[in-house]
Amino acid sequence: MAKRYRRLNLFMAKPLGDDQTFADLLADAPMHSFPMENNLGIDGVLYVKRSEEKRPVWGSLLDELAGVVIPYLLNRSSSAVLLLRVDGDIFAFTFGYGRHLIDQSLFIQDFGLRTALNTLDEKSLRSVDLHTLEDQPVQKKSQAARDSEVGVFGIDNLRDVLRAVTGVPKRGVGLTQIAGGDAMFSFGTEMEAADFPELARRIRGHYANDDYKTSFAWVDNVRRVKDDVSINALNAQLVQAVSAHSPDIMITLPEIGAWDTILGFSFTRNKDGVRPVIDSADYIDTIPNLAHLTVETLKRDRLFVHDVDGHTTEHSVYRCIYFEIVDGDKTKIIFDGKWYEVDATFVGRIAETLNLIQVSTLTFPAVEMWDEGGKARIESEGDYNIRAAAAHGYFLLDKKLVKTDRATSSIELCDLLTPAKQLVHVKHRKGGSAGLSHLFAQGGVAAEIMLGDRAFRKKARTVLRGVDPAAGDVLPLDNFRSADFEIVFLILGEDSATLKHNLPFFSKVNLSKAFENLTQRGFRVSIAGAPTTPRLFP
Repeated sequence: MAKRYRRLNLFMAKPLGDDQTFADLLADAPMHSFPMENNLGIDGVLYVKRSEEKRPVWGSLLDELAGVVIPYLLNRSSSAVLLLRVDGDIFAFTFGYGRHLIDQSLFIQDFGLRTALNTLDEKSLRSVDLHTLEDQPVQKKSQAARDSEVGVFGIDNLRDVLRAVTGVPKRGVGLTQIAGGDAMFSFGTEMEAADFPELARRIRGHYANDDYKTSFAWVDNVRRVKDDVSINALNAQLVQAVSAHSPDIMITLPEIGAWDTILGFSFTRNKDGVRPVIDSADYIDTIPNLAHLTVETLKRDRLFVHDVDGHTTEHSVYRCIYFEIVDGDKTKIIFDGKWYEVDATFVGRIAETLNLIQVSTLTFPAVEMWDEGGKARIESEGDYNIRAAAAHGYFLLDKKLVKTDRATSSIELCDLLTPAKQLVHVKHRKGGSAGLSHLFAQGGVAAEIMLGDRAFRKKARTVLRGVDPAAGDVLPLDNFRSADFEIVFLILGEDSATLKHNLPFFSKVNLSKAFENLTQRGFRVSIAGAPTTPRLFP
């Protein structure tokens, strides 16, 4: 048979157990099996799902418009998968919707992405799919109009997790139109039926090498864990840690909270037990029979957020848990209900950057807590800023917004400003990594606009003079020198001595990013903590 151009999808299976067969790799769906033609020399089985014809859901609407039942409106879905063994490894070539016929958790999860990166020409990318680790994780797809280098896509190698990539292969690869994401590798090639084993063997060779580290080494920084087998194993370790009252279990808000309106938090089985901060023990202590705890319980139970107006919002406790597991040279982290694998080298690099960040020499009061009507309360950010400004002679800029054309909305220059040109940005520690990530981003954006936008500085000086005539002189209109200013990130509810160590990992990543960006622009950067203290006179 003559060779023809084909577009193929390939998966590589994890090793099977001694008593497992090809059929154990299939999803639970009715299908027919066909042995291989003897003269092809293929050790494999073809599985085909019977195709069904269905009218599309919008067919009845068109019938109504035409006044008759319109013929020919039929969808047909065809699915097939070829499972074959090559040199002891098992591969799956899928056709049509065939990827839905296999249990993808039993296949190597980075096979598609890594093989694509090893075979792609890094200067000829067409598109990238990214998962960005923001305060609320964002998924995005970037597509170029022509073959482009990786820098064109604006990838942040500290926060972007690469999910999929397409592009043109390197010379000598012998494939066309490559795409890879997670377990699936897609490509075009001239081939005939007998070529399947050799194709699988050749592509396995591309997967096995480390060519991608020349141009795409950053993809190993953070990877999303997606296969069910690994996730189930990690969830089992999480449940064990919760059951053992591990001090490393952290429960946080999975999204930015409006701290000035939050009254407190409570959990399932003690919804009325509102406390001003999130304490993991408040949840764990209410779980009946910890010995029989399951991950389904964590997903079903709720963290309740109570605001000053009497409204309550809720989140799954599982989504709110932050927990790290050290596994050899990898660190596994659950964040916003998703598991990630972080390379040890990347963890070390972030730690080195954090070591460069100094603790601020400024003085800040402790955050006050008190009991009111039998319920614990904590000082709001707004009240704290007012008290800190009055106690130490800082200018109060909290909620003093400055308009700018370089952002989608007006921004705060900072929360507190000192006569010595220290811009202090303030956020509560309890409440989670979401708010902290927002804090670091907020400080970076404000400083960058202040540095590069004279019109913004002019408007900011007007706002500053409205707060205090002396404040306007702190920010020069012209001859602005970033080295004269220090950006201070003040985190309420945590002591300065333990602050950097106790930050969630992805908050450490965002702090490192902010530090690098700001110091490259000449600013000094420091952090500070303000521990809690009982209020003497409620």
